[in-house]
Amino acid sequence: MKPINKTKCAILGVLLNGPSTGYEIKSLMQRSTMHFWRESDSTIYPMLKVLAKEGKVLSEIAYCGKKKKEIFSITNTGRAEFKTWLKSSTSSEIPRNEFLLKLFFVTEPKEMVRLFRERLASVEKSCAEYKKIAARLASLAVSPSQAMRLKMLKYGMAHIALEIKWLKAGIREHVNG
Repeated sequence: MKPINKTKCAILGVLLNGPSTGYEIKSLMQRSTMHFWRESDSTIYPMLKVLAKEGKVLSEIAYCGKKKKEIFSITNTGRAEFKTWLKSSTSSEIPRNEFLLKLFFVTEPKEMVRLFRERLASVEKSCAEYKKIAARLASLAVSPSQAMRLKMLKYGMAHIALEIKWLKAGIREHVNG
């Protein structure tokens, strides 16, 4: 069986919430899925054209004053592809992590500590952002999607907490050791 294009599925999943412009899809992904799944403008807009050509989304032109907007909505064919993907086995993926790549090649303890401190600052910033997201999600009406998003956020926060602990221990070990 041919592998399903996950970019298509990410876009189709967003469109399950209702018709959207490419800009709205991109904005929603920047506020939500970017913490675990990134799509760039250079993949979203061309993929919308592919999905329209395949009959998985419909494209409609609307005008807001003189400004032209292209609005996309999911079709039954698109829903079927999304459901097929959702029911399929999740493939194993190897994440790309530049910090770990650099750490793999470091030989000087001083440089290692610098990398650990740099990463710690970045991860602590992400932790603060996750806490803001958690507060925003907690303020929304209780729904199945809100509950699932909170569960996903807790997953991310648990990973961040573990990484912060590991980074601090690494810094202590190489500064004091």
